[in-house]
Amino acid sequence: MFIHKNLLCRALKHCLILQLTAIMVTVCLSGCGKKGPPVPPRQTVAPAVKDLSSNIDGDMIVMTWTVPDEMKDKSAGIKGFVVHRAKQKISDGDCRNCPVNFKPVAEIPAETKIPAKKMKYAEPLEKGYKYVFKVIVISNTGTDSSDSNYVEVVY
Repeated sequence: MFIHKNLLCRALKHCLILQLTAIMVTVCLSGCGKKGPPVPPRQTVAPAVKDLSSNIDGDMIVMTWTVPDEMKDKSAGIKGFVVHRAKQKISDGDCRNCPVNFKPVAEIPAETKIPAKKMKYAEPLEKGYKYVFKVIVISNTGTDSSDSNYVEVVY
């Protein structure tokens, strides 16, 4: 009887080891295969304005640009535009290596029904300043485009 209990214990241990091995193999093989941090879903970036231009009319700057074609995903069209301005006194001198400190000055809703529609923004200028303007497109999904071309004016 003692021999049978010993054999039974060994058989149970062997069976337990096989079960644990099977569980470990199953757990190891059931992973996704690629380890790393989670990645957010892809978002389509809004198209950038490429033709920002300006005219001086008295003491006003008038900027115009064309509404970019809507993104391929029709549900994520253009929400609007944000005009940014950097303003520096001419008396401060010209610093070519200094960063340009843009601040948003206007938010303009888009009218994307006519893709070739021209948008317009105007603001008064103060004498003795250098101005730099850019426009950023905001999509309906909240993604920003890259910067438009810059418009510089010394007034």
